This record gives sequence, C-alpha cells and structure tokens, in this order.
Amino acid sequence: MIIKNKKMNLEESLRCFFKKKINNEDTGKAPEGVCPNCWGKQEWEGEFYKKIKANNITPESNTYNNFINEVASKLGEITLKEDTYECTTCNVKYKPKH
Repeated sequence: MIIKNKKMNLEESLRCFFKKKINNEDTGKAPEGVCPNCWGKQEWEGEFYKKIKANNITPESNTYNNFINEVASKLGEITLKEDTYECTTCNVKYKPKH
C-alpha cells in the first residue's frame, strides 16, 4: 500500500512538472521529490518532448498517461529521502529550498 501511494505521488509530481513545462512555467531542475542528478541523466524531458512532437499527445490522452506511468515506475528508486534530501540511488545530497 505504501509503495502504491509513493508511486501515485510520483505520478502527480510528474504530471504537474510536465504541465508546467507545456505552459512555459518555472519547474525547477526535476519533478518534486525526484533527484535532479538522476533525472538529468535519464533524460525524461527529452523523451517527453519527442512523444509530444511525434504523436501530438495531450495530458488527457492514453499515450500521455502510459508515458507518465512508465516514467514513474522507472523513477521509483531515484527519489529523495525527505528527511535528509539525499538520493537513494546516487547518494548525492541536496540542500532543501526554503
């Protein structure tokens, strides 16, 4: 149950991040709760833009939802520990934003 909730929160964070990208709003370096170092290495933003351009998908489409689910399942192990702001994969520590 906890894992499912973590995945759901990650999916919500991804949706919010990509929605802001589409609307040219400030997003920060990575979706909330995701390690910016790992996020950049996996290049999900580039994959997102390829899918948008190639398939003309929208946030309401099944293709978009499948993409979000795929990313969330692969990012599940590179999230930040909330109490220490340390990546559980690459062990890079980040300073929290205030």
